[in-house]
Amino acid sequence: MPSQWEDKSKPHRNIVFVGHVDHGKSTTVGRLLLDSGHIEEHVIEKNEKLAAEAGKAGFGLAYVMDGLKEERERGITIDVAHKEFFTPKYYWTIIDAPGHRDFVKNMITGASQADTAVLLCAANDGVNAQTKEHAFLAKVLGVKELIVHVNKMDISGVDWSEDKYKAACTEVSTY
Repeated sequence: MPSQWEDKSKPHRNIVFVGHVDHGKSTTVGRLLLDSGHIEEHVIEKNEKLAAEAGKAGFGLAYVMDGLKEERERGITIDVAHKEFFTPKYYWTIIDAPGHRDFVKNMITGASQADTAVLLCAANDGVNAQTKEHAFLAKVLGVKELIVHVNKMDISGVDWSEDKYKAACTEVSTY
C-alpha cells in the first residue's frame, strides 16, 4: 500500500458491516482488505491454516476480523472489531458487527459509531430476522447511508443468477 495513503488528516468515515448471521460480513471485510492491499496474502494463508486446523476450513478471510478464541471456535462474530482502511480520498474505520441475535447489543455498539452501513444479504438465504433488525437499527442509530451488498452469489444453487440477485434486492427494498 502506498504510504501517502496512510494519512489520518484526511476526512474520516466509519463504515459498519451488518446483516444476518452467516451472511459473510467478516469474510467480505477480509476480502476487501486483502484485495485493496491493506492486508498481506501471507496473513490470509496463516489464517487459512489456523482455520483448517480448527475444523473451519475457508474461514481465513473471516479470521482477519474475528480474532477472539470463542469467535474462531464458533465460527461467528461476537464482538465488534475495527480495522483502518485508507483510500486516496478518505481515512476509513471498518467496523465488523456480529449478526447473531444473541449479540445485538454489540451490533448496536458498532452501528452507533458508523456514518455508513453495508447491509449484507446472502443470495442463497435471502432476508432474515437479523437482516431486517440491523437495517432498522442502523436507521434509528442515525446511519445516513446504507449500501446493500448481495453476497454469496457464487454458491451452488445461486450460480450468479440475475433472478436470485434481483429477488434479494427486491426483498431488501420492501422494508
